[in-house]
Amino acid sequence: MTDKELAREICGEIWAECTRPAVRFTLEPGEPGLTDSKTAGTPYLPRGMAWPADSGGKPLEFLAQINCAQLSGLPDFPAGGMLQFFIGWDDVYGVDFEDMTRADGFRVLYHETVDPSAPAPDCPRPPENSDFSPVARPCRICFAPVLEMKLTEQDYRFERQFLRRWNGRRPGEPLKTLWDFLKRIPREERDEAIFNPNQGKAPWHQLGGYPFFTQEDPRPGLHEELDTLLFQLDSDMRGREDLVLWGDCGVANFFISREDLKNRDFSRVGYSWDCC
Repeated sequence: MTDKELAREICGEIWAECTRPAVRFTLEPGEPGLTDSKTAGTPYLPRGMAWPADSGGKPLEFLAQINCAQLSGLPDFPAGGMLQFFIGWDDVYGVDFEDMTRADGFRVLYHETVDPSAPAPDCPRPPENSDFSPVARPCRICFAPVLEMKLTEQDYRFERQFLRRWNGRRPGEPLKTLWDFLKRIPREERDEAIFNPNQGKAPWHQLGGYPFFTQEDPRPGLHEELDTLLFQLDSDMRGREDLVLWGDCGVANFFISREDLKNRDFSRVGYSWDCC
């Protein structure tokens, strides 16, 4: 069996065992309703609730909200209520690159019930002279049906599984990384798509399933308990207009543990984004 044949066989075994339901979505420019699933614009807030702020008391930017009643069929996710994401106005959008769970500059909120008669809140203005925002304009979130997604190579668990299986079958030719495998193949014969089973094209906006990154998975050794992709918002361009742009065409991810998700506990969420 050739190296490529063995790699395909191992990948097939991994994907047969590791699939997760996911809901992908697209963005439709326009001003959505107050309780619609959307990016940017005016969020829903319960009556009397103050605008979310960072650890220093400064207002956060509204990134997105998910009307969970539209997530029918996505296991363990809420079947009702409103899930919301707020980020910082600074040049790194409120992320802490050393500890993705340190929520000094972002907030993830969940409102168990939604009052359709609640008034629209007054949205704070961006800080003076600040144009730091990954979302260029309000967009309605349009969900696709639930699909079964196979483990992506960017998820750290894929490499671990691949190496364990490969090294078990070829102990005399062990690999330390996936890149070690690719280096065994002549450049003109390399096919990095061998590790990418998922159908569809970017942008990869989704809830559930497995994540994508432009750099690498930030969880290994630090936050492996955050085993579930809660929300992913990719950079998105239409024609020559950017709807979403994380740095240089990056992607943002929010992670949570499966148990916390089941318990509707959003107090410990990991947030990260990276770009090319």
